[in-house]
Amino acid sequence: MIGPDIVFLGPSLSHAEAQRILPHAVILPPAAMGDVLAASLKYQPHAIGLIDGTFLSTMSVFHKELLFAMEQGAWLLGASSMGALRAAECAAYGMIGVGQIYEDLASGLLEDDDEVALTHADAEANFRSLSDAMVTIRATLAAANAANLLTDDETTVLLQQQKDRWFPDRRLSGVIADAVDAGLTANRITRLREFVRTSPVDPKRQDAIALLERMKSLPPGRMPQGERPETYISGVFAATLARDVAVSTNNGTPVTLDRLRRYAALHDPHFTADMSAARRAMVLSEISRWLGGQPTEAERSAARTLVAEKVGIKESEIDDWATSVDLRDSDLRQLIGMAALIHRVETSWLGRSRLGEITTPYLNHLRLEGRYAELKEATALQYAAAQGVTFTPAPSIQQLIGSMVATSSWQLPTDIQQYIEATELGSVAELIAAIEVSIKAHQGLYGVGLVDGENDVKIVEDGEAFMSRGN
Repeated sequence: MIGPDIVFLGPSLSHAEAQRILPHAVILPPAAMGDVLAASLKYQPHAIGLIDGTFLSTMSVFHKELLFAMEQGAWLLGASSMGALRAAECAAYGMIGVGQIYEDLASGLLEDDDEVALTHADAEANFRSLSDAMVTIRATLAAANAANLLTDDETTVLLQQQKDRWFPDRRLSGVIADAVDAGLTANRITRLREFVRTSPVDPKRQDAIALLERMKSLPPGRMPQGERPETYISGVFAATLARDVAVSTNNGTPVTLDRLRRYAALHDPHFTADMSAARRAMVLSEISRWLGGQPTEAERSAARTLVAEKVGIKESEIDDWATSVDLRDSDLRQLIGMAALIHRVETSWLGRSRLGEITTPYLNHLRLEGRYAELKEATALQYAAAQGVTFTPAPSIQQLIGSMVATSSWQLPTDIQQYIEATELGSVAELIAAIEVSIKAHQGLYGVGLVDGENDVKIVEDGEAFMSRGN
C-alpha cells in the first residue's frame, strides 16, 4: 500500500499555504537527523518533499536516510533550504532538485551552506523567520540594483557586509544601516528602505512552492526499481533501523525489531545457538565480500532459489513470504545478498574438500548440536536392515530414484551434478548406491521399497523370494 505525500516545512512557507497547494499531504516540521527515516518507515510515503531542516540545535538530516527512503520506493524531492543542499549532494542517487537555489548549488554558483541558513521561531509561532537568508538578501539587492536604486559597486559592498556577519545577524533591515554607513543620500536611503519593505524577493518561498507543485505532477506509483539507490547497511545504520522499525502483531500491537532480539535473549532457549549462527553468517558474508566484491545478479538469482527452498515455498511466493515475516523490499534484497555471498564462499576453494575431508567437521557440528548419537543409530539401523534384501534383477536407475522420491522426503535435484558436489557424495554412482541402500532398508523395515516399477522385480528377503510389482 502506498502512503501519503510527506513535506518537511518550516520558515520557507507556512503550513497553511502548503496545505492549500497539496491538500492531502502530511506537513511536518523542519527535518532533523532521523526524521526522514522515521517518516519513511511510519508512512511508507508515495513521495517526500524536503524543504526545511534543522542544523544548529540538532543534527541535520543525514544522507543515508535519504538514500534509504528512495530505496523503499519513495520519490524524494528537495528545494529551498536544507532540501536544496541535500538535493545538490544526492542528485546522482535519484533525489530530485527543484528551484533556482538548487540549480545554483548544483552548478557551483553557490557553494556555502550558510547561503540558505536563517533562524526562526518554534511551531507555536509558525516557524516565523527571525533573520534573513543570504539568498534572500542577494535576490532582493539584485532587484534593487535592477531598479536603479543601487549601483553595481554599492550592491557588491552591501552584500559583502551581510556575508561577513554570522547568519543569525543577517537581515534586510540591516542593509539600510549598512547603506547609511556607505554614504548613500537620505533620499536614496528612503527609496531603498521602501523597496526592501514592500518588494523583497524571497527565492526560498518561491522554490518551496515550486517543489509542492512538482510533487503534484509525480507519477502515482512508487519510484521505479531501476532508479532506486542501493543503501549499504553499515553497522550503525543497521542498529538505527532495528531501533526505529516497528512491526505489528496479529492484534495490532507495535513492537520494534530491537525489542524482539532483547526479548529472545531472556526467554528463547534457542537464542545462544541462533546468535552464533547469525554471527557466523555475518562473518562468512563479509569474508566473501572482501574476496569477491558484491554478489552478481546471477548469484542473487541462484540465492533467491536457495532461500525459497530453505523456507519451503515456491520461488514465486517469496515476496509474499517476505511480507509475512516483516521484510521490506530492501530487507529481502539484503537477505538474498547475504545468502548469495555465503553460498559463494561455501562453494569456493575455501569451502571445498576432497576424499571426505568434510566428514569430521560435519560430524563435529552434529556432536556440538547433540544430534550425533541419533544419526549414528539411524545410519546403523538402515545399513543393517538393507543387508537382508536383494533385488533380482537389479532395478534401473529410474526405478531407484522414483522409489526414493516416493518413500522419503528426498526431492530429485534439478542439477544432479551440482547436488553431488554440494553434498560431497563423490559421483553419480555413489549417489545411486546410497539410494539403493535406503530403498533396501525401507523394504526390510516396512515391506515397501521399490514402487512404480517398470518390470517385475524379485526381492529376496532373509533367503525367501517373492514377487513385487511396486509393492
